[in-house]
Amino acid sequence: MATRADKRSSSTIRPILITPCLLSRDGSASFSFGTYIITKIKSFVTGKTRVLCSVNGPAEVKLRDEKLDKATIDVVVRPLVGAPGTKDKTHEYILRSTFESIVQSGLHPRTQIQIVSQVMVDDGSIIAAAINATTMALIDAGIPMKDIVAAVSCVINKDDQILLDPTLQEMENVKSVHTFAFNKTTSSLLFCESLGLFTDDQYFNCYELCNAAADVIFDKMREFITNKLKEEYQIES
Repeated sequence: MATRADKRSSSTIRPILITPCLLSRDGSASFSFGTYIITKIKSFVTGKTRVLCSVNGPAEVKLRDEKLDKATIDVVVRPLVGAPGTKDKTHEYILRSTFESIVQSGLHPRTQIQIVSQVMVDDGSIIAAAINATTMALIDAGIPMKDIVAAVSCVINKDDQILLDPTLQEMENVKSVHTFAFNKTTSSLLFCESLGLFTDDQYFNCYELCNAAADVIFDKMREFITNKLKEEYQIES
């Protein structure tokens, strides 16, 4: 069993925090992989990896980007500091390709749905956090989707141990890094990025562990949606 700095087991993800964001957009949400802070007065969660996502649309689209049979999905990823780089452009492609298959864009032809993903804190698993934040922001915006999506990352370290939801420190000098995104209904794989050296057995072990961990995230998403509906419609528990 791997010993981790934050005392987690190798197969445990960090505590999850999903919060609504009061932005002047059609929908927004913040998703964090964090740690519990315990004081003499209370305990609370602080996000160590946090992504803020906003969604605009369906809205008017430029003629050059217009699609006759569906909405155009536009994705912008912004780093915390500086201008977007190659890594951010890669993340834009990942988000676009993942959600183009999930958003029911055919319901809004000749429009644009813009997704803006802002990295607030990056302490590992940033792609997974961005995918999860995007799911929640699309739900908050009322964008029709075929299913909801959750993502989890893991690494295989030098000792061939699989660590779920790695921190940046844990991602240093590893053999491989893996990120998986699944849909809720069938647990089907929507996206996979695997970088490094690994065997077939190691890959499938990573897949199984991340698939199981995605259920934890889906439960948190369901809890957030339920509480949001209760608040909006003043439903008593």
